[in-house]
Amino acid sequence: MSLVKDYLDPEDAGHWFSDALWLEALLRFEASLAHAQAECGLVPAEAAQAIARACAQAPLERATLVAQARHTGALGLAVVRPLQQWLASNAPEGLPWLHWGATTQDAVDTAQALLTRDALAALQDELRALQAALVALARTHAATPMLARSLMQPAQITSFGFKCAQSAAAIGRSMAHLEALAGTSLCVQLGGAVGNGAVLGAQRGAVEQALARRLGLAACGHSWHTQRDAWMRLAMEAAVCGGSLAKLAKDWALLSQYEVGEISEAQRGSTSSAMPHKRNPVHCMQAVAQTQAVPALAALLLGCMAQAHERALGEWQAEAAHWPELWRHVHGAAAALRQAAQSLQVHPQRMLGHVQGLRGLVFSEACVHALAHWVGKPDALAAVEQLAPQALEQGRELRLLLTEWACTRLDAQGLQALQDALARACDMDRAVQASHDACMALLMAPQPHGTT
Repeated sequence: MSLVKDYLDPEDAGHWFSDALWLEALLRFEASLAHAQAECGLVPAEAAQAIARACAQAPLERATLVAQARHTGALGLAVVRPLQQWLASNAPEGLPWLHWGATTQDAVDTAQALLTRDALAALQDELRALQAALVALARTHAATPMLARSLMQPAQITSFGFKCAQSAAAIGRSMAHLEALAGTSLCVQLGGAVGNGAVLGAQRGAVEQALARRLGLAACGHSWHTQRDAWMRLAMEAAVCGGSLAKLAKDWALLSQYEVGEISEAQRGSTSSAMPHKRNPVHCMQAVAQTQAVPALAALLLGCMAQAHERALGEWQAEAAHWPELWRHVHGAAAALRQAAQSLQVHPQRMLGHVQGLRGLVFSEACVHALAHWVGKPDALAAVEQLAPQALEQGRELRLLLTEWACTRLDAQGLQALQDALARACDMDRAVQASHDACMALLMAPQPHGTT
């Protein structure tokens, strides 16, 4: 528990890598390994049963485990020793077979895969709910016009629905990739001392399959002690998902500024100790804060891949220590944005007001195309560039200034045709149509497996 961290997490945040769950997962590995070996005829059934009882009954004290692991440098060994002591006193028939053919990294990696499976499931639940909320917003606001902004400046017309559909699609892709990668990365580890499964010999594959079935994990058929590529791809996809969440949080935070005011989070009363009027976008703040650490964690984990020979000296240990942080941060960002999306307040009139306040400048490209038919593109570009500032200064529509500019260049018939063309170029419904269509195309596109 950390006061300065926990308030950034959702109330129902799971602690998938807590001490208790770590110990439970390590003990599950030891008991399941013994049963899998008994199933394959390598360990006496009574020995496997004794080991399972030891895992259920042996006293494990956190402080003692930490002290032993600090002394030996091996967390798995700190768990095995109290099991050995319990077996020696209560069921000596199981003692020779405890942890047989395995190494401590087998236990830790498999336990970490079990915990990561639950963390991934929780993340997918949040992503699925966020995506559903974004899809609902996209359908409602597919044709709600707003300013698109490039380089933080007004650009053209887009729709709020299209922005939501784009984020929903990105989240859907991450969900699909995470699900696919889980099948190749959430695997049992059973390589033995140097990864070749020498003690288990020809039965290693059968034991691995039996162990995987008991734990609900995959069996990759090889050791991944120091070959962390498949495992790391899962983490990197989580980090990429964090990037998509960071982009959404930043966009919504910017749109929530008072000067913009195009969206707002649901009312929750004052959010400032000094300024009672303030209504801060708290969920966006939480999501932004959560995603700040993700790039550095991704880089740290990638840096841990340079593991020496058959067992890492420090890199794997650092990976295991920091791995949970990545999942906590990405899940926290997804949960915060899900809460924001489910009660988001959209202000279409404010969006429209910002468009109208630009006096038609957002239609400048379309105006150039309309005008170029009569005066050529170079002159059309020069005219729009010259008159755009005047439209803002004088508070007049750009198309009217362009019509006046063209009066001395066109006859009456040409001028009327130009006016009609400029009216079409500056038509709001026509301008938002492309974003509406793109929004609907995204919503109707076949969804990757596992997404809504």
